[in-house]
Amino acid sequence: MRMRTQVLSWLCVVGVIAGSARSTAAEPLAGGLSWAHQLSGPGDESGRIASGKDGSFISFINFTGSIDIGAGPIQAPGGPTDRALALVRHDAQGQPSVIRVISGLYALRHAVDGQGNIIIIVEAIGVSPGSSLFSDGLQLVKLSATGRLLWLRPILSTDIFVQTLVTDRDGNIGIGGYSVTSQGSPRLTFLKHNSEGTRLWRFVDTDTTQSLGRTATADSEGNFFVGGDALGATSSSEPYLVMLSPEGQPRWRRRLLGALGFAFGLATHGNRVVMVGTYAFTFTFAGQTHTSTANLGINQDAFVVAWTRDGEERWAYNFGFDIESVAMDERDGVTVVGGYQAGSSDLGILGPLPGNPSSAANVYVAKFDRIQGQRRWVQSFPSDLDRSSPGLDEGTVAVSKDGRAAVLGLFHDTLQVGSQTWTASGVSDLFLFGFEP
Repeated sequence: MRMRTQVLSWLCVVGVIAGSARSTAAEPLAGGLSWAHQLSGPGDESGRIASGKDGSFISFINFTGSIDIGAGPIQAPGGPTDRALALVRHDAQGQPSVIRVISGLYALRHAVDGQGNIIIIVEAIGVSPGSSLFSDGLQLVKLSATGRLLWLRPILSTDIFVQTLVTDRDGNIGIGGYSVTSQGSPRLTFLKHNSEGTRLWRFVDTDTTQSLGRTATADSEGNFFVGGDALGATSSSEPYLVMLSPEGQPRWRRRLLGALGFAFGLATHGNRVVMVGTYAFTFTFAGQTHTSTANLGINQDAFVVAWTRDGEERWAYNFGFDIESVAMDERDGVTVVGGYQAGSSDLGILGPLPGNPSSAANVYVAKFDRIQGQRRWVQSFPSDLDRSSPGLDEGTVAVSKDGRAAVLGLFHDTLQVGSQTWTASGVSDLFLFGFEP
């Protein structure tokens, strides 16, 4: 099925803060949906998005056979049953261009460094061991902005089970995840490589009995923040964060005490570090108590919490059902994406949103102010019923320096985008949205 592409004007905005001043065509509404694409193919697609250079956005898309990104169908080199990886650039206006298509690779994570090079972690699928450069386990790969292979390095499972990837201001590369002790316990683990892929150090969090690194970010000073979860005093996984110096020394650790949950996203800019994830039960942050509420009979909320770079608590929210990703821009914006149940009593700071009351896969995209946490805007996209597990199965957000956000995610069956209803080819398709600052 050939993809249908919709380019929507800012007039299609839904769910923007009540009371916003009326905008003109010369002054787009804050948070307006400026462009949107349905990425459709015959198989199961997945992908993630990252901020590129010069205001562009770089996505990877795992697909089978073919995928249409808005520039005509992309064919997998090996034919209709071939599983392949596409690297795609979208410019500031949402216009797509294909960087490279590679057969037999599945991407897990990627990032873009300050020179526009693409750092990506891939795994070969359906390839005989030793038959190609990419045939032996996970590989850390660096490509130029045009997709030319610069180098690749193996990632050994004895060193780390990969969950996340980040680059710092100098082009160094951080890989986060976990390793397993001789007693079989997972421990949050983080590797730092230089821009040529040479290992500089390896950190294993021996301060915890069990922990996992699921997300990471780097600040302007070269420090790394690694988030995930760690075993708490009551034997439950609590959302967890550790700050590492450029030399790999832990500077401080923080937990959401009492919460049963996990961190899935981290971002930092200026004097704020923001972590997002899901949790059950109750935690206290900056003097406020946050208690989760059942959605579809499941005791789970999304959380957003903000510290200073010294680990001081500043602001927090809980709302909706889940949250998948966070990004921060240089105009003090904090943009997040996740899923919610329409009509739920705990939409909180998001406010009442339209959607399907029988699903937690309705999509929200929201922006907050990084300093005090005020809501700037929120958009909603009603979805059909949940598949596999409740909530948004996949979603990532990237931002440009001037505050424009792009969101890549997965929807099942149908998705309401402004006045239009998108229908997935098969069980699911990808959506790609671009927003005004």
